[in-house]
Amino acid sequence: MERSLLIEMTRDKYVERCKQRAFYHLDRGDLRNSVASFVANMNARPDCEVPHYLATLGASLLTANDALGWRALIEGLR
Repeated sequence: MERSLLIEMTRDKYVERCKQRAFYHLDRGDLRNSVASFVANMNARPDCEVPHYLATLGASLLTANDALGWRALIEGLR
């Protein structure tokens, strides 16, 4: 996505879009791409960067194959 489009979209709308992309992968049973997509897309915009501890938690949930935990985590993010 073009960088200027990332900035023009409100932060809330951008976060919601990132969450929907992650849910798309998750609903298809692809936890790995859900985590990778969410972290990469959020980090593409400076005001949405995922804190290190959340990225680490996402990796831990991936290792544990905990899709429900991952869903709960991203549902709660604002």
